[in-house]
Amino acid sequence: MIVKMKKITLLCVESERTAALEQLRKLGIMHVDHETKVDTERVHVSEQELEAISKTYNILSGIETARQDAPTLSGEEVCKQAQELLSRQSALEKEQEETGRDIEALLPWGEFSPESVEQLAAAGIHVLFCKAYRKAFDQLELPENTIKAEIALVNKEVYFLLVFAEEPDVSLYPALTLPRKKLSELRVRQDELKQEKQEIADQLAVLAAGVPALKEYFAEKSAQHEFLTNHDGMGSDGAIAYLHGYVPADELANLTEAAHRNGWALIADDPAPDDARVPTLLRKAKWIRIIDPLFDFIGIDPGYRENDVSVFFLIAFPIFFGILIGDSAYGALFIIAALLGKYLLRKKKEAQMPLNLLILLSVFSVIYGLLTGSCMGLRREILPGFLKGLDFLADPGSSPAAVALAKKFQVNPSDLTDKFTQWFCFLLAALHLSAAHFFKYVSDIRNWRSWGNIGWACVIWGNFFTAVNLIVFPGTFPKIFGFALYGVGILLIVVTITGEAALNLPFSLIGSFVDVLSYIRLFAVGLSGVYVASCFNDMGKMVLDSLPKEWFVVGLIGLILVALAGHVLNILLGFMGVLVHAVRLNTLEFSNHAGMQWAGFAYRPFAERNNKNNTQTENNHKEIKK
Repeated sequence: MIVKMKKITLLCVESERTAALEQLRKLGIMHVDHETKVDTERVHVSEQELEAISKTYNILSGIETARQDAPTLSGEEVCKQAQELLSRQSALEKEQEETGRDIEALLPWGEFSPESVEQLAAAGIHVLFCKAYRKAFDQLELPENTIKAEIALVNKEVYFLLVFAEEPDVSLYPALTLPRKKLSELRVRQDELKQEKQEIADQLAVLAAGVPALKEYFAEKSAQHEFLTNHDGMGSDGAIAYLHGYVPADELANLTEAAHRNGWALIADDPAPDDARVPTLLRKAKWIRIIDPLFDFIGIDPGYRENDVSVFFLIAFPIFFGILIGDSAYGALFIIAALLGKYLLRKKKEAQMPLNLLILLSVFSVIYGLLTGSCMGLRREILPGFLKGLDFLADPGSSPAAVALAKKFQVNPSDLTDKFTQWFCFLLAALHLSAAHFFKYVSDIRNWRSWGNIGWACVIWGNFFTAVNLIVFPGTFPKIFGFALYGVGILLIVVTITGEAALNLPFSLIGSFVDVLSYIRLFAVGLSGVYVASCFNDMGKMVLDSLPKEWFVVGLIGLILVALAGHVLNILLGFMGVLVHAVRLNTLEFSNHAGMQWAGFAYRPFAERNNKNNTQTENNHKEIKK
């Protein structure tokens, strides 16, 4: 449920601006809204500090902690020392890169003393270090009494010396500017730089144990920055300071009480219909919150005037996951991994919900795999009975009901496995998309134009029968019922449609059919996973069969390695398919039909850290944005 908001203007005496903000933060219910970016000097400095701390945190978090006692340093001290070390490390890396270039430049010339070249020049003997391609080298015109000596040939380029009795015009020759150090000195310096960098890396590994303290320091500085931003962002009119924001309607009484207690004035009103700055606060039943990690991962929030569709995601997403992964063994492995993760991370509360979601999703994969007899791509005949799946789905040729159905539709019984899955995908499409329109109809039921959603639901079901008729079971379109769905649906749409949408109606009708067809992706991706697993199993067996019997153990190891690599790859591809297809069907196809634009942003009240009234504020301090 999306909580109703009240738009607030809080007014206080200018001299009590700081005290008012402190009380408001203790209250922890007002989402502060600054109409323009707060860009004072001290806010800018605070932002830079936070950015530096965040960068330091991210670097230290990626360093393996040294196996010794954690340093007894505050977060500020950890940050300061780490930043000094990182700055020195950066300088060393730059010097190391320059030294490497100098060494590379001197390698063709070998060891010599730059000072001796200068001494020769002082004595009237001028030496140029040159480089040219062979043709240019051979054709080079030189004054009399000039010595040309070839030193090295590297990558078809000649490195050579020119020795003049008089100071030459350097621009006439392909002269090089070389480092003013010996090659041996540069190599020594390079070794010193490596040693110093290693010492810094060791010190950073020790400091990495102070990451928790650094995280707390970041949280403290974030709170200070938020307070500073709100302080400098308050408007002022003479002796009055004011602040705009939003509070949940059911919290307005608490804010009013605090205003009376602290001598503030309040202006509270409903947000304007065109107000796009209203935050979204979602309150969900505990059992629905299991899907929250998905929304956090995608990074989307419904707009304030949109609907909470979490329950639809919770119903559809696990089904899509089950079809896309579609393997009982994979699902069982995920459940074991999730349970192990819950045990190992039992002290990290924030990790429990994502693991619970993984368990739920994996259960659907196990169920789908058990129904269809899909288990790591293994042939059905070698699986135990409980893994073979239902004959009706896994082996329709052995199912009397499936055979009878095949005769009715005049198809080969062996083709029914794919046909059933395709039919089920289209059924999911009809249920999913029509549910979006029914939900939208109920949400806008006071508006008579919402009947257009019933019309679209009718069209969606007409599209279902059409898709099944074209792709799955030809000749099964229910003419009377199907045309009635299209007729009633289009009539309701035409009666209720307005403006530009009417001009786009033909394209919208075609788009609705394409949306139904797009659910076939579940079948295609799931089937590809089965074939990938089966092919890698066969490849592993080929390795075993290609070797003589005395090499059986080697062949068995090869079979296991090939099959293991294939299944790991298949799992990765499966999860990629979930991210691409299962997420898309919810956030694009379903959301479009439900009128969702996901243009909102979360309600984040100005509150003290660990405020019990605001779990979202707590979460804001738990993760540092990278």
